[in-house]
Amino acid sequence: MKTPLYCLFISLCSIGLHAQNTLSGNLSGWEPANAQILTGMNAPIQIGTIAENGAFTIELTKDFVEKTLQGIDGFNENSDDWKASISNVGKAFSCNSETVEIVNSEEPVINVANFGNYGLGNIDERKMYGSFMMVNNQEFGSAFKAFGKYETKKGYYLDWYYFENAASVNGECSMESYALNQEESYMAKNIYELNFKPGWNIVKYEVVEVFEDRDGKTYESVALWKTLDELPADVQYIYFAK
Repeated sequence: MKTPLYCLFISLCSIGLHAQNTLSGNLSGWEPANAQILTGMNAPIQIGTIAENGAFTIELTKDFVEKTLQGIDGFNENSDDWKASISNVGKAFSCNSETVEIVNSEEPVINVANFGNYGLGNIDERKMYGSFMMVNNQEFGSAFKAFGKYETKKGYYLDWYYFENAASVNGECSMESYALNQEESYMAKNIYELNFKPGWNIVKYEVVEVFEDRDGKTYESVALWKTLDELPADVQYIYFAK
């Protein structure tokens, strides 16, 4: 059964992007009371708050980076099976070095969202209300969260990446991929237009084209990774209740 969805429509005039690392606005239709905006691989890290009236603020600071690294160290200390680590630019984005130009490939990659999702909850009460995504429409967000069901739709989500030093990935690469039925194939392409600056960067991941097999299942056939200087005009915040 699919997770219930509640759309949080945001008036574009109420959104404020201050410098590189603060996002604020007002979420209409927010039913729970005060909540924290959370992320993190191991332990939850608070990056913002939502008030009873729907006003929200996300603050991204160097403290998040330090807590992320501490969380990885803590995970590794308690795990005997496998170890976590921070990826770098070359590993995270390149699929063919001959067609993709990479500058500063060893630069560590630290991003905020978990597969495009930002958690909503209360750390002290150990309670989660659900999550939200920064996307262009509800249909894309719903399909993206249904990973593995092959219901891919066109659209994008936004994430935030932190870099100590400038780095870039530009170009495209593709590889032949097979549909679930193992009889139909298509070319899966990644296009990179990533120019990272020191500090926080907005990154858009967009499914540009979709391949549909004869059974009606859909797959990402062309995906675009791109850094942005500001939030897109059509961005929406879609709330997924737990």
